Amino acid sequence: MEQNLFESPETAKYVLQIFLNINDQMHESLRAVENRTSPEEYKAFRRGVGHVTYEVFEQIVEPICKQHPSLRPPEMEV
Repeated sequence: MEQNLFESPETAKYVLQIFLNINDQMHESLRAVENRTSPEEYKAFRRGVGHVTYEVFEQIVEPICKQHPSLRPPEMEV
């Protein structure tokens, strides 16, 4: 089922930027804790961040970019 989130390009752009920033912060958190935790803790944390990243991409970012292709960041081009 195709998911349309925001008709307004301005709203879509605003929300997309927020979630891309959240994604950047999650990846930064991985770098920040990698040397501060045990390998087991880091692996579990990385797995959790991976799940969240996937869901954000699948449920928010990708539907916005499909509906508003001009908003797709260059690094996400296929």
